[in-house]
Amino acid sequence: MKYEKRKIGIKKGTVATDAAAKKLDEQCKHLKDRLADEFPNLTLQRKLRQDQIPGGIGACEPDGGVWLRDGVVVAVFEAKKQGAGGNAIERWFKNQFICRMLSPDVCYVTFCSGPGAKRGGILEKTLNVAHLKGFNKFVEYGNSCYMSPQGFSSKRIEKIMRETLEFVSH
Repeated sequence: MKYEKRKIGIKKGTVATDAAAKKLDEQCKHLKDRLADEFPNLTLQRKLRQDQIPGGIGACEPDGGVWLRDGVVVAVFEAKKQGAGGNAIERWFKNQFICRMLSPDVCYVTFCSGPGAKRGGILEKTLNVAHLKGFNKFVEYGNSCYMSPQGFSSKRIEKIMRETLEFVSH
């Protein structure tokens, strides 16, 4: 019996994104750069260096950056857009795990949009185990996940990021 080799994943030359996902990513990236000057006691890194990742293998580049105070990871901001199905959010666990290994008290904030972000949708079902204190609220020293199927205004993202950074900067 001959088996056909199946190719899985994203086809070469394509990306797993759309306009809404790109907008959410860009909002977080733009706002992190804008907020960096407002918090001089925090250090913003675009991503973790290999020597910062436990085991020295892998990558961690959250959309809203990795924020450190005195060399300790204190805040991370991630953007995820998810359809009604699929598994794009599964990758969230890797970054969160790496950051929490480095700093168990990190404030890990995620902005989720798209059809999968509706109440009872795939994002809530997948992320629930990591957000037992609930969604759409800030959790001190824990995981905070804000969900909006239609996306977020830049003003809303900025408010959440600023409040988080104010909390961790003291």
